[in-house]
Amino acid sequence: GHYGRGHCIYVVFIGLITWICPWYQIAKNKAMVDNRECTICDCCCAQPNLEYFTRQQIRARFNLPYEACIDFLMMCFCYGCVICQDAREIKLRNVSAGRK
Repeated sequence: GHYGRGHCIYVVFIGLITWICPWYQIAKNKAMVDNRECTICDCCCAQPNLEYFTRQQIRARFNLPYEACIDFLMMCFCYGCVICQDAREIKLRNVSAGRK
């Protein structure tokens, strides 16, 4: 349940989706954390800073340590890995749209 470095290596599909179309994975991560389906509007409105807030929701929801400075630095220097880590955490926690 802890964010480890390099998780995107282990989840090839998520890594490819993030590399090809990061907005889709950002939108999907946010929708999953919000317990709803991802829509085209989510994809159109996805912004880079949205993943930071999604990560904070994941931390709060699963009682993970709050690490604002590390999250900020990861967002600045390894953004794709942040998106992949969040997607992997959501998958590991078995979160699906409409389920808590």
